[in-house]
Amino acid sequence: MTAAAARPKPDHMPTKRHPNLVHPDKDLRYHFAQSQSRKLIIFLESQTFEYLEDGRILASGEVTSGAAQHPTPTGNFRVLSKDANKRSGSYTNYFDRPTPMPYSLQFYGPYFIHEGYMPGHRDSHGCVRLHYEDARLLFNRMKIGDSIVVKNSGSARSSKPFSNLFPVF
Repeated sequence: MTAAAARPKPDHMPTKRHPNLVHPDKDLRYHFAQSQSRKLIIFLESQTFEYLEDGRILASGEVTSGAAQHPTPTGNFRVLSKDANKRSGSYTNYFDRPTPMPYSLQFYGPYFIHEGYMPGHRDSHGCVRLHYEDARLLFNRMKIGDSIVVKNSGSARSSKPFSNLFPVF
């Protein structure tokens, strides 16, 4: 057996922004029973989001929204469609291919929330980009018709989904 094969498989997929992130297959948030209400709030000023189920924050994190020339629309929206393998119909990548928009949630016309490049400032053509881990979780938890609120001001609160279940942690 090689040294690489002898090494245990990691339970974590650490990233720069999420050093203690649990691998999605072991993330308990994927296994919670479906809630009665789901709501995603995007805060453009702080470039953050919070995701609530039954009024409790299940996840929060960073976003990249539309640049000044292509602002992200604000208001109250609903998830119109979902596509795990969406590709842009308007924009191409470096290889002149339709830009990938994995784990897409359509919320208004050609505007989507999806996994993508996160430069730390407003940079998109109006879509809301998320880190892979956040996009995958939201895609798996949210349903068509769920509420999405996009606000100019405010900031996401920290998510501690297990605080009432495991108060020791």
